[in-house]
Amino acid sequence: MIASPESMNETNAERVTTHWRLCNADSTLRLFITTFLILLTSGYAIGLLFVDHTTSGTPRGLAEQYRGSPENTAEIKYAKSIDEMYMFLHNHVLSLSLVFFTVGGLFYFSSIVGHAVKKFLMVEPIIAIATTFGGIWLMRFVSELFSWLVIISGVTMVGCFLIMITLILWELWRVQR
Repeated sequence: MIASPESMNETNAERVTTHWRLCNADSTLRLFITTFLILLTSGYAIGLLFVDHTTSGTPRGLAEQYRGSPENTAEIKYAKSIDEMYMFLHNHVLSLSLVFFTVGGLFYFSSIVGHAVKKFLMVEPIIAIATTFGGIWLMRFVSELFSWLVIISGVTMVGCFLIMITLILWELWRVQR
């Protein structure tokens, strides 16, 4: 009987993922991954604090950050130009794609969660990057109502990040060897 390409891929994937897991890392690799993830998480947290600082963490604040504030407000914010939007989106989409590629790549070697949960946690942040920053573009040039899309997709992105980081660190330091 000839195996289908799908079953051959599953067999290869199972062979690769069962061969080495995070819990098999030696102390040097565990320390290296841990320090990297702590620094990465610190940078991510600083970015989130900046978002809260500039938007007050509200849909209206988010809309004003990109669309500009009404003329009769205490703090005047100007609408972002198309050049500013391109630069902002370029920087964030590229950098966050690399962040989630790295975290997802490490998380792939986790043995704590099942395949379906792992797939969701690895793929959802990539989709959330597209919806968050696509939503920012739509919010700026179409309607401030897209601020809700930005907030919801941003929250799911952060949630997946925190879950993956926590599970990676848990497996590196708590799982019995």
